[in-house]
Amino acid sequence: MADYIMLRKGRNALSSVVHACLNVALAILCTALTVISGNWIFGVLLVLLSKWRVVAVRPRYWILNIKSNLVDFVVGISIVMLVYMAGTDGLNAWHIILTIIYIIWLGGIKPRSETIATEIQALFAVFFGTFATALVTSELNSVFGVVVCFLIGYGACRHVLMQGEEHDYTLTTFIFGIMLAELYWIFYHWSIVYTIGALGATVIVPQLPIAATTMFFVLARGYKSAVRHDGKIRVEDIAAPIIFSALLMVVMVFFFSGANFNI
Repeated sequence: MADYIMLRKGRNALSSVVHACLNVALAILCTALTVISGNWIFGVLLVLLSKWRVVAVRPRYWILNIKSNLVDFVVGISIVMLVYMAGTDGLNAWHIILTIIYIIWLGGIKPRSETIATEIQALFAVFFGTFATALVTSELNSVFGVVVCFLIGYGACRHVLMQGEEHDYTLTTFIFGIMLAELYWIFYHWSIVYTIGALGATVIVPQLPIAATTMFFVLARGYKSAVRHDGKIRVEDIAAPIIFSALLMVVMVFFFSGANFNI
């Protein structure tokens, strides 16, 4: 019996090591294919192929599986698009940083299922999803970004709400999707970015992901408060997040929105 237990532990340890190596390989290959090819398509295809289990079931379950994995899709595809937007003339510091972030996501953040972990996963999706959307669609018709941001908001909100008690959260997820889509539309017509240089490379960060992430953070705090107190949101639970988010927005809008920051 003891030998069997030791054998099982050994197999589990080996499985964990193999899984970690595959995650690292996926992140590196996504970046490498994008930079070497000079095209985002190959990196995105690799992200989609890595989620083959989503469609490895009967077709009637595909939509449900896509919804359940929407946050992971958003983060993976967004990382690839950001790698592409960081330049494809050769490997630079931002490519390495984004690859490390994706490795951390795959190995340390995505597998966790605690309540706080699901909130962090949703925040990742909102931040990186709106980040990539703002940059990629800056010269396209706003309808593209509006649709994408609706899906991001819908997926992130659903990801958090489905962890609670069984209830119909369709309307709530739809409302947050609309809110994020409207926020994108506003920032599309008032596009401000911040230029950040590090290690010989430069990246631009739009205001949209900052605003979207703080908004989602406040709503997530409000939801947790309502769950703990039978549907009632207590002021003391959301006061600090609201004040922090409001101050951040005021500073960002009134002190860091000069013409020099426009796209």
